[in-house]
Amino acid sequence: MKRLIIVCQIVAVALFIVKILFLTEALQMTSLLSTFSLDHVGQAMAQTTAKVSPAAVRDVTDDGLQEERDLFTLLQKRQKELDAREGTIKTEEERLAALKKEIMEKIDALKLLETQLSAKLDVENTNDMKRLKDLAKVYEAAPPQKAAAMLDKLEIKTAAGITINMKRERAGQIWGYLTPQKAVEITNEITRTKR
Repeated sequence: MKRLIIVCQIVAVALFIVKILFLTEALQMTSLLSTFSLDHVGQAMAQTTAKVSPAAVRDVTDDGLQEERDLFTLLQKRQKELDAREGTIKTEEERLAALKKEIMEKIDALKLLETQLSAKLDVENTNDMKRLKDLAKVYEAAPPQKAAAMLDKLEIKTAAGITINMKRERAGQIWGYLTPQKAVEITNEITRTKR
């Protein structure tokens, strides 16, 4: 866009120089005319007025550079519009950069939280597994009939966790005393957990 403005300015300056050259030439012509006698001037004017039609006469008040000035004004106006647009775009870019920085900071904070929660979850899972293993030992030590009655009343997930951590032989003995419905539910939970 700046190149276009520079080219237009060069064209305007070139047209201005050409106009000056024409005016200089016209002044030289008038100085030559003044050297002639007034009789020659009067005759020339009489001949000129006879030959020139009123439409061909140029108004002296016409500004020959008006088109160039209008073009220059238009280019300046367009330049101001483009500068304003560029400022708006820069402001928007700065705002987006700030938002990006804020988002990246939040992502980093979330990653840190995720790491902390993952560590806590691992500790919690480890504690749960330890508790289930301890409970499995208690259920193994109990008589099979009483252990089955207690497993039958437990939540399915807990019952499955205890059963998984028991020795096979002891779990098989307890299994015989469970209701068929509860045994199926515990089996389904165990297979779902293993997947």
